[in-house]
Formats: sequence, C-alpha cells, structure tokens
Amino acid sequence: MSVIFPGNFVANLNAYRDQGVLAIPGVQFFQLRGIAIVTANQSGGGTLALEIPSPDLRQDDKPRLDKPFTVPAGAVVYRTAVSTSNLKASGTDTVSVSGLTTTSNTQASVAAVDGAFPANGASTAFAGFANVSAEASGATISAAYSGNLDIVDPNSNAVVMVEVCYYLDAPGPDTDDYGIPYKTEAGQGY
Repeated sequence: MSVIFPGNFVANLNAYRDQGVLAIPGVQFFQLRGIAIVTANQSGGGTLALEIPSPDLRQDDKPRLDKPFTVPAGAVVYRTAVSTSNLKASGTDTVSVSGLTTTSNTQASVAAVDGAFPANGASTAFAGFANVSAEASGATISAAYSGNLDIVDPNSNAVVMVEVCYYLDAPGPDTDDYGIPYKTEAGQGY
C-alpha cells in the first residue's frame, strides 16, 4: 500500500493502487471505490460482483486487469455509500452494500422512489470513531439488490457504484523514517 501525507493530498485516493492518507499520525485512511457494470436487466433480487476498475480506460496491448473489491482484515469501516447510474427499479426496490462482517450502521442502502433511484445515492452517516469494530478477516464487498434492476438507456453504461471508507493502524516506524548515520569502522581515515 502506498500512503501519502496531508500536504501531498491533492486528488482522490487511488483505490486501484491501495493508496491511503496518513491524516492522523499512526492511522492510515482508505477510500475504495468500486463498480458493477450491469449489462442486462436483473430480476428477482441477488448480488452483483464489484470490482475496482483499472485506470486503463483504453484498449492496450497489455491493459491492467480490474481488481476485486476487498477490504483487508483489521479494517475499521466507518462509512459506505451506494448509487446507481442508468438503472431503474420496480417500485421501491433497493440496492445496498453487502459483505461486511461489522454491519452496525456501515452498509448503506438506496431505495427507489416510484422506480427511480435518487441521483445522489445514499450513504451512512459518519458517527465518529468510537464504538466501531474491525473486520476480523478480509471481506469481499458486493452490491445486493432486491426486486428488479432495469437498464434505462441500452446505449449507455449502467452501473452500481459503491464506496467504502475505512482506516487501519499504521505500521511501526522503520529505518526509512530516521536519519540513522552510516556505521563507520575505526581507522578509516588517512
């Protein structure tokens, strides 16, 4: 994982590169964003596999593959969000974040109103860092839907978008964090 520092934090964190920010000394914060591309109408409820898309937007001779949407063991999830694009539902069906083992207020759900999903999606409220527990093991995140998901415009991409925000304890310092002088042996001078 690559960690950046507040003075260098000028863009969205790169989920594909597992990029985090050290905003509080000793704690690394991460923001994973994944999508499920819906290629056909879905019915009867189920789950959609999420992936963190490759930054390679064009076809290349060796494009990087999409990555699975996973949260590591020890992650403390403090916020999730879910939204859709180019999808409609039947009535008040929902799309929600699924797969976390610590579910206390961390799995957002967006409900359709008269078949239309809200443009801003839905997110869980940030309730602070107290009384939250860490994932005991790594979790694969998916999007669960109830009822039907229908593509509005078949000529455009239809996607479910999920965001998971979490933090991990930072590792202890190593020799790169200190200006340790080189060891010298006696008698090295002229």
